[in-house]
Amino acid sequence: MKTVLLILCLAAASISAAEGLYSEAVSFLIRLSSQGHTGSGIMALELSLLMPCTMSVYPPSHSAGGFYIGMGGNNTLNLGLRLEGEGWFMEDSMPDDLPVLRLDSTEVAEGNRLIICATDMIRGCRTDSAMVIWAFLPVDRNGL
Repeated sequence: MKTVLLILCLAAASISAAEGLYSEAVSFLIRLSSQGHTGSGIMALELSLLMPCTMSVYPPSHSAGGFYIGMGGNNTLNLGLRLEGEGWFMEDSMPDDLPVLRLDSTEVAEGNRLIICATDMIRGCRTDSAMVIWAFLPVDRNGL
């Protein structure tokens, strides 16, 4: 009976942590939206330590720029984020749990693969939740 209660408490704690991370991601999107970014979204992930997660990305064909942002959960110490195109890549892998890739219009259009990887976790954890956020600026057809 104690084991069942312990498992339920741990499950509730991880759900609560993921909800906190999600609300933080939504706050980022609201801030980016207020700055004119559209075409935004959030993807929740469960990352294992040193196991990269690769996602195909399909950005808008016309964009003036944008962002990809990775957000690590409570136990993630270092998170790497890498955008790849044909023959090029850009990455933010500084020791941080919030890597940010700021993109120009060419990088948005030509990026086709996003890789996120937890490279260090605290308290002996082997898995943690993470979020990937993206937001793109529309092309201003009325501007100069």
